Amino acid sequence: MTRLTHRAEEALLGAGLHRPESLGSARWIPPGALSRPDHQALWQVLHSLDFSRVDRNSIPAAVSAAVAQLPDPGIRQCLSPARLAALAQACPSPQNMGLYGGMVLESAIHRSVEHAGLQLRQTARQTEVDQARQALEQTEQTGRRLAALDAAWRAAPETVRTLLDTQPEQPVAPVPRTERARTDVQAEAETVASLLYQPGQMREVTGWLKGQDFSHPELAAVYRAMVTLDERHAPIDALTVAWEAQRHPGARPSEQVLAELEQAGMGGTAAWSGEQVLGTAALDRLDQAGHDMRNYARHPALAPGALVSHAGQAMAPVTADRERLHHAQREPELAPADKEPAPPGPIPVQREVPAPDIEMEI
Repeated sequence: MTRLTHRAEEALLGAGLHRPESLGSARWIPPGALSRPDHQALWQVLHSLDFSRVDRNSIPAAVSAAVAQLPDPGIRQCLSPARLAALAQACPSPQNMGLYGGMVLESAIHRSVEHAGLQLRQTARQTEVDQARQALEQTEQTGRRLAALDAAWRAAPETVRTLLDTQPEQPVAPVPRTERARTDVQAEAETVASLLYQPGQMREVTGWLKGQDFSHPELAAVYRAMVTLDERHAPIDALTVAWEAQRHPGARPSEQVLAELEQAGMGGTAAWSGEQVLGTAALDRLDQAGHDMRNYARHPALAPGALVSHAGQAMAPVTADRERLHHAQREPELAPADKEPAPPGPIPVQREVPAPDIEMEI
């Protein structure tokens, strides 16, 4: 869409040069929606001039004079009088300024969603596992950005949105990732082995740790089987786990894997290693969300409304993970207060303390 975006921006600017009286109805197009600094500067210049006092034949001179006042010499050079004349001549239909503006805004929304996806992937790959919760809390900014993009699109005239916000003829799905970004099979094995050794720990983790958090399919199968057994208050050991696991779809744990888990089990560590499993999985899903958002943004069949909706759906697992990490890392509840009152202490001596000087904040 890069070349088409460039042409749409030129058409919008040309329409503004042709029909400056229509600029007042195009204020819903922010300068930042244009992809090039010189285009942004010219759009701002056009909106800064009062063309009601400018004769039509004097418009090029008035715009050139305003451009000459710009502080950036590179932008002044790009917006030469010859360039302004070329923009005016290149506009297909000046009366379609609103439609060209909608195309420009649509392209800007695609760029913004793609940039947000790249930022998510960078965060997912650079964050330490013990900082996963803080990283996911920062993704609230991405949610606010998507909401702002949706609001910007809804600010466009309804006629423009009706023409451009069409639904794709076929469902749009992102290209799958070639590999996971984060895994920690050792933490997964330690968690499952600890639970198998001491099943009483299940209630400490089942509220926030899910089978989908395990990257190793056999370890995930063992954990899901143990969760099912725990819900039924059934005994949990290697044999009952193997028996239950065969009822579930997907991978089944081998005898070797169960034997290794039995030998490696240590009690009292499931909650700690389980947090490592959840943190690793949450960062990997953050990378997945960024990957999907970038793919959606690069798909020209998605109009702005559908793109923002798809991006929000890609962020949904991250929001759920943020809540689960908060639950896993919450502070332990304080013990109930002692019912027997404490003996009274000495009565403090009341002393007169001079009142402090209060400085009034402005």
